[in-house]
Amino acid sequence: MTRDMLTVCLPPTDPADVPDALAAAMAPFWYDAEIPSGGVWQGEWDWWHIFGGDGAAGLAVRAGYEADLRLARNPLWSDGSLRPSQPAERCDGGPRGLLDLDRDRAPAADAAGADWDGWAAFSADFEPALSQRAMTESVPPGPDAGNRAYAAFYEQPLIRAAAAWRAGDLQAPWWTRVSDPVAHFTGGREQYVRRVASRVVPTNVLLTLDGEWLDGTLNALEPGALVGHRYFDFADRYLDALAEDALMVRIRFHS
Repeated sequence: MTRDMLTVCLPPTDPADVPDALAAAMAPFWYDAEIPSGGVWQGEWDWWHIFGGDGAAGLAVRAGYEADLRLARNPLWSDGSLRPSQPAERCDGGPRGLLDLDRDRAPAADAAGADWDGWAAFSADFEPALSQRAMTESVPPGPDAGNRAYAAFYEQPLIRAAAAWRAGDLQAPWWTRVSDPVAHFTGGREQYVRRVASRVVPTNVLLTLDGEWLDGTLNALEPGALVGHRYFDFADRYLDALAEDALMVRIRFHS
């Protein structure tokens, strides 16, 4: 059993009706919910409460709307005890038009771009290296193929140099500690920055306006399943495209 974060999307809703609207949206996914005739059990939670994050982890409020009563700010924990107040510029959710989703995306995108540039400049001095997966696929099958592929990957000059930088400099970039930087930085700069920035706003799980529960942490069971990067890219674009009066509210739930 684990805790996770969910973003619930609601149609335009009066602030006083938001708790009931959230409860109605979540009800089909309660572990003990009654299954309609011919329906499928969809149990995902046994408790939940509104929670956008502590401090700066909450959703960013658009400047000038910090005191707007349409914003969701839950004052209590699930056990009824008092929750620390959020900063005025952060909230648990609210109408899409009152939220500044780019405020947290922008610095993440800038940092990702700098990381990509750093890796590109460093790797340009070496022959292109294979990722661990590509190396595994290139090694002839046979006894001990896995160990041979592992050794061959780390014998590549680029990978050796990154490991040496990490070992010899406490200020070495964080990506020198990535087990497979070739795979990590795969694709162009724009693709990499998008992969990083798209994970800032969405939570691991999304409940859409039409009541679809999408879990981006599940293992893909079908080709094209929305998991990992595909999920976060979809969820990020979905939240961006919500009407300004539609609501997005973050919830913490137990499954």
